[in-house]
Amino acid sequence: MKPQTWPLFVVAPPGLEAPLAAELGALTEGAVKIEEGGVRLQGDLLDAAAICLWSRCAARTLLIVGDEIPAPSLQQLHASVQGLPWRTFLHPGQPLTVKATVKEAQFKRADAVEHHVLVAVEEALRKAPRQDGPRRWELPTVELRVRVRGKKATVSIDVGGGLLHKRGYRQNLARAPLRENLAASVLLAAGWQPGVPLADPMCGSGTFTIEAACWAGERAPGFDHPMPILKAPNFPTAKWKEIVSEARSAAKVPVGSFYAADRDAGAVRATRENATRAGVVESLRIDNRSLGDPINPPLDAKPGLVVINPPWGLRVAENVSLAPLYHKLGAALNKQFAGWRLAAICPDPALAGRLGRGLEEITRFETGGIQVGLWVGKLGRE
Repeated sequence: MKPQTWPLFVVAPPGLEAPLAAELGALTEGAVKIEEGGVRLQGDLLDAAAICLWSRCAARTLLIVGDEIPAPSLQQLHASVQGLPWRTFLHPGQPLTVKATVKEAQFKRADAVEHHVLVAVEEALRKAPRQDGPRRWELPTVELRVRVRGKKATVSIDVGGGLLHKRGYRQNLARAPLRENLAASVLLAAGWQPGVPLADPMCGSGTFTIEAACWAGERAPGFDHPMPILKAPNFPTAKWKEIVSEARSAAKVPVGSFYAADRDAGAVRATRENATRAGVVESLRIDNRSLGDPINPPLDAKPGLVVINPPWGLRVAENVSLAPLYHKLGAALNKQFAGWRLAAICPDPALAGRLGRGLEEITRFETGGIQVGLWVGKLGRE
């Protein structure tokens, strides 16, 4: 008998849905559908947990318990939520939190929605037949997500227990760090694959090169995620232990060329310490050098991908003052990495144009509350 499946929604920053969909298409057997802010697919409890274990690009994984249920009023929302099969996922007395968003509904207050949903779920669990199970203090807190649009509501469980970008290795940060799942999404969107040389000459905390090395070493990023779904009443624990054991056995020494450099000694130290925690430091070449300095000894690698997240300002005036820096960056990149492809994060087309000729903005996404572009092209063009 096949396990029951549910709609899953895997969250991505708007603009980076496509690389997440490509990744999930390789991880799962079913069809994936890109929607604004993420990817929808169908899966069972094991599938939901496995996405949290293996996805490098996901920001959050939601299991949809009620999809567009009637919610013309708070009272009807309460009744609709109470009728959902909560005993499949939760234990009576399990600690819960609720996060709601409301748009185009007759009721406007998200806190009222959160209260009604919380009470409705607790009532439904109290009415369910009692079963032996863990004590309340042994259970993880589960977050419910509620999205009200007009007269309909979608109610989900946060499978992974929060944002999935934290891998555990990045404890030392440099300036303007990029989240790990964003770095992985940028690499995938830019066409990087294991086996392609990667260079980040402005590495900061080393996130790009560490993510690439972990990817090449088939190291699952989600071992440390405290997934509350693992404590669900019907979760197949024995099968999950096999999956985790196989994932640990699959990890290997990364093979490839991974180059990280920064002019700031503190950033270089952070990169080395983060890479050590990730278990890939021996696979990285890490240099303390400015981008304009010669790479000595030269990289022993065929042309690959150069990826950078250079400084950029919040206002037009700040970006104008950065123009000379970008001109120097472009000259150095085109000289030292001629024939390589460039992937650069930059919010301003004028600044991006100074990095090289023919760069194309392939998508825009948000980082740190700012819309930025991902610019891709070939270096060394005349």
